[in-house]
Amino acid sequence: MNLSLVFKASAAVLFINGLMALFMTNQFMSMADFDVTADMHTLGQFMGVTFLIFGLIAWKTVDLAGDNLAAFGKVYALAEAMWVGIIGFHVATGVAGGATAIGNLAISSLFAVLFFVKSRD
Repeated sequence: MNLSLVFKASAAVLFINGLMALFMTNQFMSMADFDVTADMHTLGQFMGVTFLIFGLIAWKTVDLAGDNLAAFGKVYALAEAMWVGIIGFHVATGVAGGATAIGNLAISSLFAVLFFVKSRD
């Protein structure tokens, strides 16, 4: 697996999360053990669009970065590590859980490692 493929895979996961958060907001947020209020629904949709934006950026980074792809990979490794930190904190303190939180914690952990390792090649 090369760095370009890691970016594309990350983008695909972001697109899936974004579409679920935008169009299946109640289910997506409920799967993270959140009580879905009207405000949480609105926030979830905003989060969905944000995931779609980040997915688009991750997808296009491969084409736009050129010879600097490894440098972008290091930035993405840090971003994924930050998601691991905050999701891990929320799971550890019990404010989030379920399939959404645990699944994204695992996926973000994997991507943090992959971006870091593949950016060093």
